[in-house]
Amino acid sequence: EAIAFECARECINDMIGICSSEIADEEEQAHPDQAKIAELEARSFALAMERSNLTLKDKKQIAKVRTEYGAWIRNYRNQS
Repeated sequence: EAIAFECARECINDMIGICSSEIADEEEQAHPDQAKIAELEARSFALAMERSNLTLKDKKQIAKVRTEYGAWIRNYRNQS
């Protein structure tokens, strides 16, 4: 259970890192899309809150994070 919990937290950390990277990429554009940046910042904040609220006892949420975010991260990495 503890390993699954830590894996879920790492998935969320990775998602936050991806948001940060996408924000930086957008900010480097000649005409940054401020709406996109705001959306990514909101997503990053929501992920941080999700990570903060995740508990070891929340097995369903842990499984959901690992499954959904894990798949998204793998897809993102494969496209990068």
